[in-house]
Amino acid sequence: MELQDLAMELATKGYYKSKEIVKGLQNSKQLLKDLLLVMDECVRSDELPDDIYILYRQLNGVTSFHKDYRYIIIRDIARILTESLNPSDDLAVIYIDDDELAQVVTLYTEAVTGNLEAQIELAHFYKTIEHDDWAFEWFLVAAQAGNSDALYWLGNYYFVGTVVDQDLEKTYNCYKQAAEKGHADAMNNYADMYLRGEYVPKDEEKALELFMKAAELGVPEAMYTLGYMYQNGVGTEKDLEVSREWFVKSAKSGDVFAANRLGHEAVEDGNGEEALSWYRMAAERGDSYGEFNLGLCYENGIGTPVNIKKAKSWYQKAALKGDKEAKERLKGL
Repeated sequence: MELQDLAMELATKGYYKSKEIVKGLQNSKQLLKDLLLVMDECVRSDELPDDIYILYRQLNGVTSFHKDYRYIIIRDIARILTESLNPSDDLAVIYIDDDELAQVVTLYTEAVTGNLEAQIELAHFYKTIEHDDWAFEWFLVAAQAGNSDALYWLGNYYFVGTVVDQDLEKTYNCYKQAAEKGHADAMNNYADMYLRGEYVPKDEEKALELFMKAAELGVPEAMYTLGYMYQNGVGTEKDLEVSREWFVKSAKSGDVFAANRLGHEAVEDGNGEEALSWYRMAAERGDSYGEFNLGLCYENGIGTPVNIKKAKSWYQKAALKGDKEAKERLKGL
């Protein structure tokens, strides 16, 4: 809501003093003092939903700020006032203890003074409470300072197109800048745009080169993609031996898709013990498909004696994560 609209609504609620303060906020020479006066008159902190209450506490903690972030402080008081004047029906519930709240208040107070590290941490905190709109704004601030992690996340937001309109050109530029600064996940996504031909012309050889760099930086997904490319001769000569090496590296580096894939291959090759080992690797990382596959092994004696109790246990883990096949197997047992 615009400040002038807020001022008019404050007047309709009888907050005439706050109305005049809000009308002049943009040019206020005592912004923090004015904010406290407005919040004291208009805001009932005990009636705020948890997300707005956190913002309220953060704003109350500010004692100084850099002029470049004045607009953020004004934007946030507008958010608090909007909620106070027109309470939303869908109230956010956030579990945060007093110590954690104190930490995020400190992050905010440091962020508005220009602390880059605090800005990044604050953005990630807002992501955890599912306020990607707030997170985006702080990532944008940090990206303008050249932070690679912020650039990477901006690229993600521009690609997905939920918080902001999808913009593949901005996506590409953010990933490119972050990748050139050595950001591993950005390098992987930068490579993916060449593989798929998103915004840039499809260039499989360029993609292979970039996925190699991402893999060297330790990205399991890039290793998996390299396995796929060598398996299918995409951007390179087909080489099944090299392909398997990359799938194995990917699985051992944490990629559950690679682990399950290797498990399937082992089953096809009649190597039950190896299959069990790969499925267990995926399952122990909390992957529902790995848990389901491990359940199948115990139910059918693949690489292990039949053990229905263990099969049910792994199916239950997968079912609790929403795996439909696991639910069906539990009914069958």
